[in-house]
Amino acid sequence: MMNFKLLTIYIIAVLIGISCIHAPKYSEIPEVQLIEIRKPSALLRPGDSLVVVLSYKDGDGDLGKLNSSDTIPNLFITDKRFLLIDSLSYSIPNIPKKGTVDDVSGRIEINLLAKIYCNPLFPERSQDTLSFDFQVRDRSGNFSNKISTESIILYCQ
Repeated sequence: MMNFKLLTIYIIAVLIGISCIHAPKYSEIPEVQLIEIRKPSALLRPGDSLVVVLSYKDGDGDLGKLNSSDTIPNLFITDKRFLLIDSLSYSIPNIPKKGTVDDVSGRIEINLLAKIYCNPLFPERSQDTLSFDFQVRDRSGNFSNKISTESIILYCQ
């Protein structure tokens, strides 16, 4: 009988403690961070894949596509060799809400296979240097911070 009372008090205390935990509150302006860059080997060659892993946070949960017919660009990748911004090749899919809070956070993996090619303006070079900027936009039009990769050497031989 005494053990049952102690167990009941313990369960009530744990439930009260859990109910006091608040979900993190993120800014309504999305935020991205570079987590890692994965490449198949130390020598990156044209045709190899390059996977960039980003983390994201958004306080009002409107990051990603609204639905499957949403065509508004939400992920912007800049190839810093040419200063060309690609907003059509990649996009963030719909991110469903979890629970009752609007905040969303998670990870995005982007395979930059289509971006791994030697600079056609300088075909005589035996190597090229790649670097990319990433930025996201939520459905309210808020742009995140811009993040950059370090320089990545591409062997063109």
